[in-house]
Amino acid sequence: MWTVIISTLILSTMVIGLGIKLLTILNFLEKPNTIVWQLITVVVFLPSIYSLLSVSKLVFGNIYLYYLLAILVFYYISPAIGRLYFVLTPIVIILYLDMILKTPVPIEIPLLVFASGFLNYGATWLISFIKKPPLIKVSLAAVVMLALERLFGYFLPAYGLHTTQGIIIATMSAIIFIIAVDRFNRSLIARKADVDDLKLQANKDELTQFYNLYHLNKDFSSHQLNRQTLAIAVIDLDYFKIVNDQYGHSMGNQVLVTFSQHLHQCLKLELGEDNFELYRYGGEEFVVTIKTLKDKSMVALFDMLQTSISNVDITSLDQKLSFSAGIAYLANHDFDPVKTFDIADKLLYVAKTSGREQTRIEKLESTSEIEEH
Repeated sequence: MWTVIISTLILSTMVIGLGIKLLTILNFLEKPNTIVWQLITVVVFLPSIYSLLSVSKLVFGNIYLYYLLAILVFYYISPAIGRLYFVLTPIVIILYLDMILKTPVPIEIPLLVFASGFLNYGATWLISFIKKPPLIKVSLAAVVMLALERLFGYFLPAYGLHTTQGIIIATMSAIIFIIAVDRFNRSLIARKADVDDLKLQANKDELTQFYNLYHLNKDFSSHQLNRQTLAIAVIDLDYFKIVNDQYGHSMGNQVLVTFSQHLHQCLKLELGEDNFELYRYGGEEFVVTIKTLKDKSMVALFDMLQTSISNVDITSLDQKLSFSAGIAYLANHDFDPVKTFDIADKLLYVAKTSGREQTRIEKLESTSEIEEH
């Protein structure tokens, strides 16, 4: 009795630790669609499955619960990663058995291991269509896994589960693992939501909900982004101080939100959502990074924006909205965003001191001529 309890605690603790490690790393790992990221998921998994096989074989004389980690990842992280782990697990099992056995691995072992993996994956995939929580799905897939382990042990009793005690240890360990990992995953999701919320607060302006100065500086440090960016525009909402003084800060905030939303909507309509980014630089100043203009000129684009902004109607505000802007091209400044921004900011100052409600645009050439409109 005590042997079963102690063995169950050892195996369940081992597999819970491995499951928690996988969930934590894969949940917080950035997920770009790259080969490097795929390799990272493999590197994370291989030591885990090897540790499970080693401890099982060393302590209990048999290998236990070897597809449980793949099932876990399939339901809690990603079916694609889980599918990859279903492919890797039988390969690691065969290599492990080949390493510990003193004689060559009989051909029936790889065949049965891969057949077991295929059947485990098939059952896991079919169960995924059931409209139930992950806890239920993992439990059902684990039942199939335990049955197949028993069948595997029947054909190869030297390497699989083939005793009543072994079945009890594996079943109890699986139950403890499923309950513990599900509770941990819920806690992890809540914590990840908190982290995502903090990231959002760090990168988004609280008032307008567009990117802030912190995010702008991060983007300026991205070499790839800067090479893909055509121009930087610095935009200042005209006479905003008068709005604050005459109507109060509540109206001022409403004007900033309305102005930024309308500006974003117009840019999205004219350029497409992926061809620009809008940032609130501070106060009534905004920055726009523009990737391409499609079939428009910069002059035509900002003339349209000025006209559209002037037609915005805000209740209880008699003042017409307008903006001043300065625009500089990255190609003129060796694709250095800081230098380009400084030039755009100087052009904005020229526009403001020349009467406002106008845009000054640097010519896209080696000279520093300015277009006025």
